[in-house]
Amino acid sequence: MDTKKYISLIFEAAVTKRLKRTGWQILGDNWESIGEHTFLTSVIAYFLAKTLKSDLTKVLTMSLFHDFHESRIGDADKIALDYITRDIAKANRDIFSAAAPELKEMLDEYEAKKSTEARIVYESNILALLVEVKRLVENGNTNAAEWLEANASRVKLPEARELAQGIMSGNTQDWWASIRDRLRDGFRRE
Repeated sequence: MDTKKYISLIFEAAVTKRLKRTGWQILGDNWESIGEHTFLTSVIAYFLAKTLKSDLTKVLTMSLFHDFHESRIGDADKIALDYITRDIAKANRDIFSAAAPELKEMLDEYEAKKSTEARIVYESNILALLVEVKRLVENGNTNAAEWLEANASRVKLPEARELAQGIMSGNTQDWWASIRDRLRDGFRRE
């Protein structure tokens, strides 16, 4: 094991926990970090890969590292991308060539979005965005509703579209509805 090279990658990974995603600055209501986004993308990718009987290890690895390059080149929102270029391939090459060259190849595949696994991760990335936007809509950010519709239309896999519809029509607080009911019942008995 090349401990020194791995330690460098681990410290660089920690940067993604501190770097904020830039698109939220436009809406003004969310301070999600790249690392937080990566976590949710990976969770969603797990369920999509499982549903589609895809290569789970590949999907999880790809989703875990899909935005790692942003530790060096930052996150850029869609407006900024209309004016700037970023060399994602160079960033990934510089990051991974010494300690994990297989990740560079996998991330090239992700950027091309041609394999099923890459498509799963790409669409999970969009679904993770939808979850955050849905929360903003529920909290009264009227401008976020436009982002919800526009980004949902980018999802193409039928299983991912089903998740997108569920996110859009659901409530971000529904996950604990049965717990709330149980707590309320307990409060009534006090």
